[in-house]
Amino acid sequence: MAGKGRFVKVAVIYAAKYGPIVFEAVKHGREPAQRALQRALARQSHRRRAREHASTVVDGSVLRVFHQGEPLWVVFSGDTPVASYPPVDTPLETVLEYADLSLRVRPEALADRWVVPDPRRVPTLVLRVLRRRPPGS
Repeated sequence: MAGKGRFVKVAVIYAAKYGPIVFEAVKHGREPAQRALQRALARQSHRRRAREHASTVVDGSVLRVFHQGEPLWVVFSGDTPVASYPPVDTPLETVLEYADLSLRVRPEALADRWVVPDPRRVPTLVLRVLRRRPPGS
């Protein structure tokens, strides 16, 4: 193949030049990236658990409020706060003191929002990339 030797030469030059920088960035950036990912997954888990809890109580609803800069999902049974996800040490009445309770959402409304997209609507280019087989297969 024409140009293959040139590609290898350029790859070696860039690896020698930027390799140590990339290594240090990966070494030092891995832990913060993992923490951010775990925090995002925990937030999704809290929302899902609050929605599931609200669907099991009588006249259940969910309200998102912020407590100490972090999102907090409060589960209600009627007008009574039952639980919060993640759990907090502060009484729920104190957390909800200035919250607008009219923004509460029923779990059915939250379930409709998170719909998996129809695979027929995925662009054909993406489908072609996914159907490619690795060389030598």
